[in-house]
Amino acid sequence: MIHLREEQTIEIGQKIRVYRNLHKNMFSIQDATTQRVIGYGEGILLENAKFRVQKKGQDKVRKTQQKSVHAFVVGEFAGIKTEVSDEYEYIYYNPYTTEKFVISLTHEEIDECKSCFLIHNKCYAKN
Repeated sequence: MIHLREEQTIEIGQKIRVYRNLHKNMFSIQDATTQRVIGYGEGILLENAKFRVQKKGQDKVRKTQQKSVHAFVVGEFAGIKTEVSDEYEYIYYNPYTTEKFVISLTHEEIDECKSCFLIHNKCYAKN
């Protein structure tokens, strides 16, 4: 489910940027062009997703040991899902132990995927 901010909309195919919001315990959704938060939600499905980590932000987190937003999934909004299917692989990013997003089972770095699903503060990818 997605909760949009007042007077904000989201369309299928719209390019968005998503990150984990630790204060709200869900994902924040930004318009990729304006970088303004347009809403919050779970079960977000993205197509043509790219996984981005800002190096300066990562360095700051490692130095100060304080969390800050510096890792995103950027892609085209494709709708809402409620369950993870078997075709998706769990991926994660940990600023203290990984340089980029990685596939949990293989520990291989992943930069992009055809489809990405974000739910329950976790990220899943499918190629």
